[in-house]
Amino acid sequence: MVNKILKVPAIISKVMTMADKGIRLQVDTQELDNQDEADIMGLRGKLGVFVFAEEGIRPKDLENLPKVELEEGEKTPSSRLRAVLYVYWEQNKVKEQFDIFYRRKMELFITTIKEKLN
Repeated sequence: MVNKILKVPAIISKVMTMADKGIRLQVDTQELDNQDEADIMGLRGKLGVFVFAEEGIRPKDLENLPKVELEEGEKTPSSRLRAVLYVYWEQNKVKEQFDIFYRRKMELFITTIKEKLN
């Protein structure tokens, strides 16, 4: 799906704030055809630009999008850390859900760094 813009009807159904001041969005789509579903699955864990409009998106809306500067196949540091924590979670058969485990570990890491600040 190189340089292809994914266009599917969807609704932002949940918004959560993150410890790093980011925002997590839950986006629910309507029923998709096989190609759109495959395209979305192929985007999992990738860094990109999220564009949402209640009505159609015009070419002018896409003119000044932020640049995403990653090498081909490169993951962001946060994606790499999440992936490593997931492997650890799987290998150690941690009993809590991964999202809870992930948040707990990230808070522990953040607290550790904060304690080292002046």
